[in-house]
Amino acid sequence: MTTFPDPSRPPMPPPPRPVDHTQRVDVPALPRPAHPPMHPPPGGGGRSRAPRRPPFGIVVGAAIAFRLLRQTAGQLGGAPAVIGLAVAVWGAMLGWRWWQRAKVARQGTEHTASDIREQLVRAGGVAPAFVEDGSLLGASVLVVNQRSKLLEVNTQYDIFGGEGQLLGHIGQIGQTRAKQVARVLTSFDQFFTHHFDVTDAAGRTVLRITRPRKWFRTKVQVFDRNDVFIGSIVQRNVFGKIHFVLRDAAGTVLGSLDAENWRAWDFAVNQSGVELARVTKTWEGWMRAYATTADHYVVRVHHRLGDPVRALVVATALSIDLALKQDARGLG
Repeated sequence: MTTFPDPSRPPMPPPPRPVDHTQRVDVPALPRPAHPPMHPPPGGGGRSRAPRRPPFGIVVGAAIAFRLLRQTAGQLGGAPAVIGLAVAVWGAMLGWRWWQRAKVARQGTEHTASDIREQLVRAGGVAPAFVEDGSLLGASVLVVNQRSKLLEVNTQYDIFGGEGQLLGHIGQIGQTRAKQVARVLTSFDQFFTHHFDVTDAAGRTVLRITRPRKWFRTKVQVFDRNDVFIGSIVQRNVFGKIHFVLRDAAGTVLGSLDAENWRAWDFAVNQSGVELARVTKTWEGWMRAYATTADHYVVRVHHRLGDPVRALVVATALSIDLALKQDARGLG
């Protein structure tokens, strides 16, 4: 006898799906700041500007003078000599910084196309491994250079292609004034959570990156432009040759980022024994090395990659810099 379901009764719920307890899942849920406006506000007038902030020139001068006084007061034997030395060094550093800012105002970036080509020559003369499409994610050669700042409050990078053309920027977002002051006056930068936007040359967001607060090992989380979690780059050790693991959104291991020496200047992105890309730290110059935390990197992608590996490889240079190079700052 054929039976028919009673329409007055609610339908039976579907059976629960079995849970795979062997699969590791990373929890990427971290609050991110509101996305900065990328389009002009209605009514014209161009992109809205942030409220004008007081200059940090007085803070910069006082910080450098205090550090020099503390380190050399007992050696030179006299306050006038110490103050004179502090003023001279402060003037030289501010003059160099003024010259760098004048270059940016004149040519749009701190580095010209010829500067980028010379940097690539120092990195071994890199030629594209495949036909590039002109976009940031479709490039075979990426030059990631941090902007030079005497005291860094907002970390910023410029991204160039193999011919020296500007492909995009990386900018820190969502910092409060208290956090900025803490970054200048202390060395507690590693205990803060940092958020970055990766944009193309036209200002459109390509990726969003979060580095949670850390103690020893760094974890970098990568999101797409709509804040959908793509994957993570997780540091595995703190001594010897540094190693990172690349994971997708479900926690599956996609590859590794391995240092080739204890200095952590050269890294290889490997997947199942095949090198997918290479990240090389290049020399940034004496003045930048002494007076700033600005670092320069060359990323060479050997194969045309699909998502999410492609996005994670683009984020490798920033991950290395945030994990190993950017926490030695402040006046502490």
